[in-house]
Amino acid sequence: MNRLISFLLILFPASLYAQESNPLLIRGELYSNHRLLLKHNNDWAWNENCLDLSFQKRAGKINFSSNIWLRHLNADPLHTSAQLYSKDQINPWKLELREAYAEVRGFVFDGLDLKIGRQFISWGTADMINPTCNLNPYDLEDIMDFGRRRGIEAMNLTWYFNHAFSLQAVYVPFFRPANLPLGIFADFLNPPPDLPAGMEITEYSDKLLMPRQNLAEGASLGLRFKGFALNTDFSLSYVYGRDGLPQPLRSSLTHTASGVEIYSELFFPRHHIVGADMAGSIGSVGVWAEAAVFIPEEEIIHTSRLINFNPFFPVMRRDSTVLKKEPYIKMAVGADYTFRNGIYLNLQYLHGFIHERGKGNMNDYILFAMERSFLGNHLNLRPIAGGLAISSWDDPASNFALFYTPEITWRGIDNLELGLGAFFFEGRGDNIFAGLRDFNMVSVSAKINF
Repeated sequence: MNRLISFLLILFPASLYAQESNPLLIRGELYSNHRLLLKHNNDWAWNENCLDLSFQKRAGKINFSSNIWLRHLNADPLHTSAQLYSKDQINPWKLELREAYAEVRGFVFDGLDLKIGRQFISWGTADMINPTCNLNPYDLEDIMDFGRRRGIEAMNLTWYFNHAFSLQAVYVPFFRPANLPLGIFADFLNPPPDLPAGMEITEYSDKLLMPRQNLAEGASLGLRFKGFALNTDFSLSYVYGRDGLPQPLRSSLTHTASGVEIYSELFFPRHHIVGADMAGSIGSVGVWAEAAVFIPEEEIIHTSRLINFNPFFPVMRRDSTVLKKEPYIKMAVGADYTFRNGIYLNLQYLHGFIHERGKGNMNDYILFAMERSFLGNHLNLRPIAGGLAISSWDDPASNFALFYTPEITWRGIDNLELGLGAFFFEGRGDNIFAGLRDFNMVSVSAKINF
């Protein structure tokens, strides 16, 4: 692998100079981000160094594009001397192909474009969280970057009727689930079950019931009509695909003398998703709205079996509905405005977070940010940023979470950006952000573009 990378790094510049009439374009970014916990003995919560490289080459009507990440992340703890023989365990890094596709302008006839290969299909107008964007799986590796997604292999056809209206059809042949958070935030979206006092989980195992990779089970389909009218961008969309986060189907809890052993079976349910979004302005205020109706294809009944060592009550079974066959809505509505003194304000309401499923299970979130640049845009201050989550309006004082994420960014040198920020959490109840109240952090970052 190392030889292959070295060969590519030599080959690409050579191609750049060898074909001056139609050169290979290379853009890149070196990104470093480190976060330190304010509790837990000031452990490092996140250490990332990433080389982001993008390549583009045009050959006639075909445009080739690709993007790769070469990254070094937190190293897992070392426990035995045998691990010292492996550089991959001492100093782990990974190569990730984010995008690799070919785009054909005027495929078959003028106005019809084809994009095929691994790509990002970004739908929606909301900021960061897009309810209508459901073809690319979430990339939840960095839990503080909720808007990140992974590329998917797809055939993407767009028919432009004119400059204002288009119809897009996307076929995704393979199912790709979301990847879950790493490190100390691994249980962020899947907290351990509550057990009676004195009872501990001694073993946990599960099995994913993955769909078969064929036309019937593994494929997804998306359609979107997009237009521009009355100074407003809008679109209507439909997706037939699977949820990227698994849902419990069956589980067993075995009560032993030493504790509880848990085994679960998880699967990825299908949904019909009908969406709509718009983005425009009211005067000098930018506004956007986005909503998606999720229609589960089938009802999910979770069967749990409690196996007890008590001979009089050896097995108990309980069935519960974890996802009803009822439509539920996720939505986002927001606005932004720049004042005459240069202060930028962004406010967004979100109904339903990325992990929430089912009618009546959506929480409400208010996201906000205020920033201003100084010194000729070299210094950017974001003193107010974060959000408020309410998981129950009947008793919001006991069911809320507040997260505060201020940041200072300096861009005093071309192509260099330095950042200093923080993550503070507070809350009560079972909202996922309330569970982070002991994980306040400070963050330092640097970006170099070339």
